[in-house]
Amino acid sequence: MNSFEKLVRAAFGLSLGVAVALLFLAIHRPVPAHAGRPLQAGACFNAPAAADPTDSVCISNVIVTFSGTSPENQFVVSWRSQTSQKGSVILNGKTFHDVRGADHRGTTHYIPVTNLAAKTDYVFDIVSGDETYTRGGEHWTVQLGPAIQPATPYVVIGHVKNPDGSEADGAIVYAQLRDGDDQDTNGRSALLSALVSVADGGDLFNINVETARTPNHQNRYAYNPDGDRVLIAAVGAQGNANKQFKISDLHPPKPPPSLMLSSSGTGDAITATPTLLPPTATPTHSPTLTETITPTLTKTARPPTKTPEPLPTETPNVPPTFENVPTMAPDQATRLAATPNTTLVAIPVGDNAEAPRTRVFGGVPNIQPPASEPNNTLLLVGVAVVLLVGAVLLGLAAFFAARRS
Repeated sequence: MNSFEKLVRAAFGLSLGVAVALLFLAIHRPVPAHAGRPLQAGACFNAPAAADPTDSVCISNVIVTFSGTSPENQFVVSWRSQTSQKGSVILNGKTFHDVRGADHRGTTHYIPVTNLAAKTDYVFDIVSGDETYTRGGEHWTVQLGPAIQPATPYVVIGHVKNPDGSEADGAIVYAQLRDGDDQDTNGRSALLSALVSVADGGDLFNINVETARTPNHQNRYAYNPDGDRVLIAAVGAQGNANKQFKISDLHPPKPPPSLMLSSSGTGDAITATPTLLPPTATPTHSPTLTETITPTLTKTARPPTKTPEPLPTETPNVPPTFENVPTMAPDQATRLAATPNTTLVAIPVGDNAEAPRTRVFGGVPNIQPPASEPNNTLLLVGVAVVLLVGAVLLGLAAFFAARRS
């Protein structure tokens, strides 16, 4: 065997070995996690307020009603800061402001991002105070699923109060449905949320759980109001509160509970019960007769030649008069006297209650498709195929060289 044949065979063996190794790596190469879809922390609403608000950033209310791009397609970004400051969200160069106004300053930040497209991934950053936070360079992402037509609203309501009993203005309320009967959808839902605003109706939160989706936002979260539960987490300037309820216990006509914030983070839940005032006696109005005095008319006769018999005194028969005294039936007056004064509280009516529309600030973002990742697997397979072809050619060259010799 001459030196040329040795060189050809060595090249053939090397090419074949490299090709096999590359094919093995391509087949068994682990698929990396999608760099554009980091999961948010499940306890974002329990993270304490810090100088860096990253841990407290929550994505909630991912609602896709229409296919394509629509103002009704949205998600909400919320977080907390240690000091009172402005907050906004930057998505594709567009700035979205707090629902309470572009100039709002506070320690809670609640920002709807609207005019979005179904089945689209979005990447965004937050601005809190004078700093822009990019989550360590990874950015926050959210994936919108397909359009799901809304069903009949099923609203859960409740109150949020500070430890001293005052209204917790600016508190953010998160709701997460949780399977409790091993039926319908298992596990937990994506987060829903609402903002407590005294200017928009006091300390009562109002969340339509029919808009709940699975954690990946691809499907509707099916639930049983009497068998499943809902976690209500309220965060405000004076503390937190976390309580689980049976879903139907927060739905009218049942009285809404009150969540009391506390610095410990657990808070208290006080169930509202109707209070009846003691009965108050109501006087019964009876007709009062007014006495009418009629003068007596006396006739004086001229001196008679004989004494006439005295004439009788005439009193006109005048019916009694009443001074605008209201009359009522005796049984009606009796019922009025025995009826206690009851304080009535107006609450939303069952399934017909409609959640207030969220005020939205901001325009249409410039939607850009997510950047595609290079397909390294196909590259490895291509190189392996080229090397295999080269190895075959080298093998044929070695074969013919051996025959010629």
